[in-house]
Amino acid sequence: MNQHERNLVTVAKAEDTYDLLNHIAWTDVVRPRLEQEVKNLSSILVAEALGTPISGGRTREQIAGICYGINYMIHLFEKIMESGERALAELNSLGVAIKS
Repeated sequence: MNQHERNLVTVAKAEDTYDLLNHIAWTDVVRPRLEQEVKNLSSILVAEALGTPISGGRTREQIAGICYGINYMIHLFEKIMESGERALAELNSLGVAIKS
């Protein structure tokens, strides 16, 4: 696959991701829920640091790992979109226009 084909695939992936990230299910349901979960788990970590035991048999490392994983996935979606924007700009600079 040449660079132009890779750019087209990258743009297509970014467009699909963009559609997902601007869909009401993501903007109003999924992302806020993920962010709330990180906030809740962070509160558990703070409480544990102040002496409150963690319930449910989880360790602080597990809870921190869950927070990290959630944030990682949110940022991964955003990186896919950013790389698509760069690929689209490169294609545009070569005179290739993408129409929806």
